Amino acid sequence: MVEPIPTYFSPEQLERLEQLVDASRLRVALFRSPEPQPVRRRSRQHPGGRPWRTVHPRRRRRG
Repeated sequence: MVEPIPTYFSPEQLERLEQLVDASRLRVALFRSPEPQPVRRRSRQHPGGRPWRTVHPRRRRRG
């Protein structure tokens, strides 16, 4: 099994990473997403005026 390579961050990289983490936490705190809208069922009518196709289309008789 291969040993994972240890990651090293310079002090500048660590500071930048901490700034990004703080900014993302602040964004979440300030701009929480609103409650999701209730799911609306599709109407049976097509926007163009034609009805939606039925779930099981009629089968043609062979003969």
